Amino acid sequence: MLVYLDQNYASRIAKYLLALPGQEEFGEVWEALVALDGRVVVPPSPFHALELHGGYLLPTFRRMLARVSGGWWVRPWQEVARRQVERGGLERDDFLWRQGSWEEPADLSPLWGLLDLELEGDFYQRAAAARAWARRQLGMPRRAEAAPFFRLLGRLAAFRSLEPAREEQPSDLVDVIMAATVVPYARALATDRYLREALVRLGAGVRVWSGRTAEVLELARWLKESAAGSSR
Repeated sequence: MLVYLDQNYASRIAKYLLALPGQEEFGEVWEALVALDGRVVVPPSPFHALELHGGYLLPTFRRMLARVSGGWWVRPWQEVARRQVERGGLERDDFLWRQGSWEEPADLSPLWGLLDLELEGDFYQRAAAARAWARRQLGMPRRAEAAPFFRLLGRLAAFRSLEPAREEQPSDLVDVIMAATVVPYARALATDRYLREALVRLGAGVRVWSGRTAEVLELARWLKESAAGSSR
């Protein structure tokens, strides 16, 4: 079972492990993940390396994710997208590998400007335009637009463009590219409230929880039930 914790969510668990106050519910998620020893993969990714940028939580991140990753890392997002296009489908080997490094952060520069596109038309027209733009930026053939990465990337960009009142956050582009990379492979994603809402409304097909207390506790329960079910 593959579970992905975005940087903010994983940071809350790291703060719990450092005994910082106010993170008790995230401790329940951690204990549930540990109980799934060998039955869950919670990989670090270049997105984590980018957002942590060597901060004080990095040593705890390294120890924490080493415990629950099984030694796996998420491949760089460009490589995941390229492999999807070449294969014409999804295989876990195109997503995970064992050669990641905390010194190699994600490079988002090929898609800078994605969330600033002036998309027009209905949702589907906007998604198609964003998908085509991203595909051209990466120098891929037109058939690449059928790959899961590009399909979800376009839909997320369209969703974002239809909410002009939302003030853009520095992490928005990271979140969009991360989700397009991770969601096709993950069984569960823990992320922030806005991205959770977007993925649920888009029917992205992944279990997703935000950092609200009730949802954190719900995720912990779900993980514990998964552990109990897999042990029977």
